[in-house]
Amino acid sequence: MSDDIDENINSLFQRLLPLLSSVFFVLFSYLPLDFMFLKSIHPAIPLICAYFWLVHRPDLFNLWSICMLGLFDNIISAAPMGSSIFAMLVLYVLTNAASKFLTAKPFVVLWYGFMALSLGTILLRWLIVSIYYSRFLPLDGVFFSYLITVFCYPFISLLLAFVQNHLIQDEE
Repeated sequence: MSDDIDENINSLFQRLLPLLSSVFFVLFSYLPLDFMFLKSIHPAIPLICAYFWLVHRPDLFNLWSICMLGLFDNIISAAPMGSSIFAMLVLYVLTNAASKFLTAKPFVVLWYGFMALSLGTILLRWLIVSIYYSRFLPLDGVFFSYLITVFCYPFISLLLAFVQNHLIQDEE
């Protein structure tokens, strides 16, 4: 009986590990680091995590995980409610549409795919937030955030690949 409970808990933890690792990286990205020019510009770590898991493990990172990660990012970032969830859902739809082009491709192709899909997602989120505030927000902050996000993608994906390869065990 105890072995069954341990197996069920382990199985649940394995299924939640992509979401939990994404939440960890989102929390880490909002640590108050004192850089002169990066006080209000953050990389879009939730987009990186969601894209990585949707490409590599869509069986473990589904629509529910997307909504939970978007809600968590909304709460922690103090963005207008729903903007992060909307951006994550847009990325989910775009990634699913492009999944046949991204499956089993080399890293460079995945990185280019992330560059294209995240640009559309970030610009759409900028538009939604601009509509919310009834004025167009400056694009320079959005542009630098996009560049930092693209720059951070290889490092975050390397850490997520470690989680995938060493911590997630496929059920047989």
